[in-house]
Amino acid sequence: MSIGGLWIMLGAYGAGAAVSILGSRWGNATRVLGHVALLIGALAGLALAIQRLTGGALQTAIHVELPHLFPFANLVLTLDGLSAFFLLVVSIVTIAAAIYGPAYLKAHSGSSPAVEVLGINIFVASMALVLCAGDAMTFLLAWEGMTLASYVLVVSEGKKSNTRAGLIYMIMAHAGTALLMVVFLTLAVHAGSFDFAAMRTAAAALSGTERSVLFFLALVGLGAKAGIVPLHIWLPQAHPAAPSHASALMSGVMLKVAIYGILRLGLDLLAPATGPLPPSWGWIVLVLGAISAIIGVLYALQQHDLKRLLAFHSVENVGIILMGVGMAMLLTHRGGAADALAALGLAAALLHTLNHAAFKGLLFLCAGVVQTATHILNMEELGGLARRMPWTAWLFLIGAVAISALPPLNGFVSEWMTFQTLILASAYLRSGSGLVVIAVAAALALTGGLAAACFVKAFGVTFLGRPRSTHAAEAVEGAPSMLAGMVLLATVCVMIGIMPGYAMVLLDSPVMRLLGGVGPSQLITARGPLVLLASANPGTGTAVSMTAAAVLFGAVALVAWGIVVWPRALARRREPTWTCGMAPQSRFDYTATAFAKPLRFIFALLYQPKRTVRKKTGSTPYVLSQLHWQSDVVDLALVHFYNHVQAGVTRVANAIRQRSTGRIHDYIGFVLITLLVTLLVFGRG
Repeated sequence: MSIGGLWIMLGAYGAGAAVSILGSRWGNATRVLGHVALLIGALAGLALAIQRLTGGALQTAIHVELPHLFPFANLVLTLDGLSAFFLLVVSIVTIAAAIYGPAYLKAHSGSSPAVEVLGINIFVASMALVLCAGDAMTFLLAWEGMTLASYVLVVSEGKKSNTRAGLIYMIMAHAGTALLMVVFLTLAVHAGSFDFAAMRTAAAALSGTERSVLFFLALVGLGAKAGIVPLHIWLPQAHPAAPSHASALMSGVMLKVAIYGILRLGLDLLAPATGPLPPSWGWIVLVLGAISAIIGVLYALQQHDLKRLLAFHSVENVGIILMGVGMAMLLTHRGGAADALAALGLAAALLHTLNHAAFKGLLFLCAGVVQTATHILNMEELGGLARRMPWTAWLFLIGAVAISALPPLNGFVSEWMTFQTLILASAYLRSGSGLVVIAVAAALALTGGLAAACFVKAFGVTFLGRPRSTHAAEAVEGAPSMLAGMVLLATVCVMIGIMPGYAMVLLDSPVMRLLGGVGPSQLITARGPLVLLASANPGTGTAVSMTAAAVLFGAVALVAWGIVVWPRALARRREPTWTCGMAPQSRFDYTATAFAKPLRFIFALLYQPKRTVRKKTGSTPYVLSQLHWQSDVVDLALVHFYNHVQAGVTRVANAIRQRSTGRIHDYIGFVLITLLVTLLVFGRG
């Protein structure tokens, strides 16, 4: 049954890709059939994942050998608890995207339906294959397929900005892939095989230094795909360029596939057979997570393009996930309370992986509805959409509350678990190490506050106030199928938020697969499935009932409405708004720029803001006929590192071009010299 579900999933994705090729002239039928195949594949993947995650934490993994396509490697598919959990994440967002996609592509003037349907089916199939890969060759082939398919989606509209975004994405992605190839080829040489089982055995015999070098190479290679700071520069350019349901998959899911790779290599393939991991692994992952979270949310606050803002928040949430992963790496296999804390940290990271996929997918789908209704994403030109698009407004608000880690939605649950892990770990580690962990916990708390401020801006400027453009004034609600996909993800956000105990059962298999010991359901749930308890020692700690919290929040809201709003509503008297004698207009409303201005001053060292003011006067210098004001912030990594790298590469390329004579004899000489140097350096006597 499990193997059959695996083939149904992959076959459906393949059928969706085939439909897009064979039916390239069918127009809307291509969109519908391709997304129906995508939906069937995602449903099969979801069923398969749930079966594996609820069938027992330590059940035997599915193992399937594929036909021998290469004489030096056997292609293998393996589905264990870790793979199944990430397949669950991929499948949930894919189901929503498949429901949402046909109506979006019909309303959105992008590329041909065939290209986008082909790209999204291959994209999701490649991600599923990465998660199910049982050997390095399958992993790398699927990884490259995932990169190429997502690149097609990024550049599918053919805009110049999209082409540049796709180029930067490909450079970063292939640089990361090159590092992954070094890691896997090194392990394959020691193991004599590309199979993960053989690599796992061979890695146990490596020295600590060799193992650490391979891990950090893998961390950089996978971090480029995950968007870890400072490897994030491609993400805020590429994710907004893709169709919105593809952006939901890229931002909500593809980044998590890279997190899967970090867990697979760091806690499985490269982990010592016995004993703890090197402390440097956990500390570096933890610090990178804190930096990514802070930098991501700070840059998001200064964005006015809705999808670009959401893309930077993906950098933030990947950082939060890495905080939990870092704590798990730092404390695992140290015995006693440390092992329990490691399990808590990994469980928090995995749950936030699922939560982020749900609320970030929801927010990108909402942004897509706004884009199709108004044809703009600049918040400064929107406003007043709540009256014209009430469903989208409410669903965006749910996603905004969830991503801001406010109770009683799912974002609060996983961030609260992460915070509790950090606090308990600081007490366990003590001294200087404990202070560092406390600083990371403070960074997490600051991130939550800044995220809430950012989404007050995003929701308020986009959906409240008056329309700032004709497009916003004429907006209409999205198609029912688009709303259905969004409602699905909103339901996931609400259900995990008010009943998190049920989600803990899904975490037992991946956590016990990587760390052994006790599963999260025994450490985090107490007194039934609705009560959340994070503690290194079962039976102790601070319990929070999310269901009770939800009821309490609802009751407080009703009481406040009855005491404050209802009496005023009865005695309400309508009068025109006083605006100093001028007619009310949208220019009087708060803007996104004004909202973020104080933080721009506070963090000016990071933002290095640039302001351009151009004035045009009339008959006298005291009367302005036109005023242009523009303010930008810079990405320090881009300006102070990547731009210098680009300039260096350009200089080298120009030097090579000057020496390109066009004579075949010169080129043969260059090849011979290169071959001679290679033999002298790498040849064996």
